[in-house]
Amino acid sequence: MRLINRLSVMATVVSTIFLASCAGDVYDPSKEPQAPPAENPFGEGFAAPDGFGWTMITPVKLNIEVKDDFNGQYKYLIEVFTTNPLHDKNATPIAAGVTNGNTSYITEINVPTAIEKLYIRQTDPKQRKEVYARTVPENGGSMNFKLYYTGVDTRATGNTGSAFEAAKRAGFIEPSHKDSEDIKPLYDETKIIPEVPAVSDGYVQYNPEALNAGAKFIIGTEYTDDVPFKDNIRVHESSGRATVFVQGVWDLSASGKKLTSRLDIYVMNGGKIIGSKDITIDAQNTLTIQSGGSVESQGGIFYLGCPAKIYGSINATNVKVNIGTPEIYIGENGSIKATETGYFNSAQVFNYGVLSAGKLEFIKTTVLNKSYIENCEDILINGSQIFNYGDVKFNGTLATNNNTGTASFINHYQATLAGSTWNNGASVYNDGLVQLTDFYNTAVGEIYNSCAFIIRNEFTFVNLILDNGSITSDWSQTANEWLPVPTITCNQKVDVKMRNSSIIKADNFILGNAPNNIVGEQGEISMIKIRQLTLKNNGKTSISGNLVFEREDTNEYRQLDVTCATTGYDESKHSIESCSGIINGGNEGGDPSDPEFPIIVEDATNYTFAFEDNWPTYGDFDLNDIVATIDKVTFAQHEDGSVGTYTLNGTLQAVGANKKLGLGIQFLGFAASNVVELKGIVEGVTSNSTPLGFEANQSNPVIIICNDAHRFIGNSENDRSYVNTLANNSNNKNGAKFEISIEFRKGAVQPKDLNINQLDVFAISKEADTKTKRIEIHVAGHAPTDLGNTKLFGQGNDQSSVEEQRYYLSSENLAWGIVIPTDFAWPLEYKNIKDVYTDFVSWVTTGGKENKDWYNNHNGQVFKK
Repeated sequence: MRLINRLSVMATVVSTIFLASCAGDVYDPSKEPQAPPAENPFGEGFAAPDGFGWTMITPVKLNIEVKDDFNGQYKYLIEVFTTNPLHDKNATPIAAGVTNGNTSYITEINVPTAIEKLYIRQTDPKQRKEVYARTVPENGGSMNFKLYYTGVDTRATGNTGSAFEAAKRAGFIEPSHKDSEDIKPLYDETKIIPEVPAVSDGYVQYNPEALNAGAKFIIGTEYTDDVPFKDNIRVHESSGRATVFVQGVWDLSASGKKLTSRLDIYVMNGGKIIGSKDITIDAQNTLTIQSGGSVESQGGIFYLGCPAKIYGSINATNVKVNIGTPEIYIGENGSIKATETGYFNSAQVFNYGVLSAGKLEFIKTTVLNKSYIENCEDILINGSQIFNYGDVKFNGTLATNNNTGTASFINHYQATLAGSTWNNGASVYNDGLVQLTDFYNTAVGEIYNSCAFIIRNEFTFVNLILDNGSITSDWSQTANEWLPVPTITCNQKVDVKMRNSSIIKADNFILGNAPNNIVGEQGEISMIKIRQLTLKNNGKTSISGNLVFEREDTNEYRQLDVTCATTGYDESKHSIESCSGIINGGNEGGDPSDPEFPIIVEDATNYTFAFEDNWPTYGDFDLNDIVATIDKVTFAQHEDGSVGTYTLNGTLQAVGANKKLGLGIQFLGFAASNVVELKGIVEGVTSNSTPLGFEANQSNPVIIICNDAHRFIGNSENDRSYVNTLANNSNNKNGAKFEISIEFRKGAVQPKDLNINQLDVFAISKEADTKTKRIEIHVAGHAPTDLGNTKLFGQGNDQSSVEEQRYYLSSENLAWGIVIPTDFAWPLEYKNIKDVYTDFVSWVTTGGKENKDWYNNHNGQVFKK
């Protein structure tokens, strides 16, 4: 559409005579007039920054290395994608080549500036595939890929430490007695319990319910269940202690007896203390129960407030230890069993026997378990530390009633924690086996696993370190493998470190409240193996490092940043072995061989070339006067990396002018002398037997697709009606397709020579005559062909300069032709692109730094195919 020139009346007249526009080209090149500038279609003062080249395509140099497991005997196939081939089954490589440990694969490619990542797929000689993703530098440049982990491997100097060592580093100190490594020898029953003195020795000094200091009193075998000893006992003096030996039965039921004096109580073999109501042995006493001795308290609470050594048994409805840090030692044959509640507050418990309760509560208590904690429905570990060398089993819930992270459970080598539900904010350090139905650690607390977590239903976590550790479900006899956890989830920010052949295996892996960070660290490679990934918010989740990420689903998440090796489910070559054996056997692949040649490379990116036809003056900038697309580029690549047969498929999509226009292609990356054969379909003429010729008198190979775009797209001869620029117009048609096939001499042309930046698609707005060359309009930055008219450089709005190698850019640095790296929806006739694409102006004025994908957002005033 012709613009109204506001310069002057005379300028308007001159423009009318000499300017070419969408309405008609009346410029007579034989007279070589000086075309005046036209009005800026974007408004007075609008300009693009200096140096802005209008490109939406980034050049990238790739240098790719592999970790060669075959000592250079075979080649690895390397393919480069702009979408993840694991998720996009239709993805085709934009570049491909071969390499091994002796050399790198080096190539140059062009990618859309809006592309944030490249995906490199490595196929090893056994046909096993891994995909690596890397972020494209903002302005292109060099990218060096090492398709393997390059961090420091500390396995050579020893493992990074057990979970117990990690617990000690975190400040959880195992209880000890006089710095002994093992407490048991210090509590040898034969050395702890003295012999019962004979009555004749004169050691017994007894007054009713009272003993003198230093007395040794025997509750003899004459006291039985039927006739028990029932007195309370105290020491007369305000200081000093007495000793009580219980050989018979001592009943402390009456009125809830309390032993508040300073008594050292020994319940001997066959002796017992009984009570049917609350009974108390408070902090000033000591209690030692010999093998065969017992405390039986049914119906009330047994308050144990003093240090105790238990080689026999305590059987009670409720046991409550509730004083300041008493030591409770349970010997090898000893036990504490509470049918309802076992409550330990601010104590130290050393268990070499059996500890059980319907509900077992540890409040600010340290527990060293070297035997059995069992038959519990629920366990509470509020502010407590459990050091487990034995078995801890429960049927209900293991929990904490606060989420301060002060509680911890340290599960040593070959120890077992087994039960139904872990539901708290405690830390877990595991060198053994944790076997649960559900594990919920939703707020605080660290999980450090150096062996096996077996979770049958759901595993929820926040902070996780795996060091040769596994998280799986049970072993399947039918499938002969460790099953995946049905659901692994976290709604908090996640921090995961995996090292030394660790693995997470799940059916559904759910992450929320990003940013999340999952890192594979030193040692042998670790693995995340999942069937379904779910991200519940828009924050970033990073998975990186010495990891392989196996997935079955094909969901692509923009907020997922995976830079480690990725594969399909069960497709990774890596074997993962932890303390449970081989968790993942790895894909053995086929017999090793080299890739088959030729390698077929297909760039399926749609590139749209859109032109204004009024050069060298401005037009209306609807960018629809000529619209052509390169729909697909395919080439066969020889083993030496050179190109064999090259095929270009394109379409003339629209003609938005009523004058004769043409379309051509200039190839910038190769010489015509390197072409063995050229053939294809151009202007509807099939050339199968006689190769097409390149245009004569050209330095670079040039093919003219058409000299009459209207005719080529389907109009009748001399019909200059618009095609595909007006909505619902009866003259709209399918685009006119063209195909070019070129066979090159082997070794002559490299893939980089055929990149999109080496493909110069141009419009022809005026054919040559006997006096003047034709008028060509090229994408900004591309020089005209040898047959293009350069005498119009500097006229109208143009500021092209051969000396400065500046082409088809105006004084305001605006362009007449651009290439958009997508299947672009061009504006309708008479619609300025800045109004149709609202992000376009921002992209231009920032020099392409912002709104790089401006072409994805329009107001609907575009031609719909």
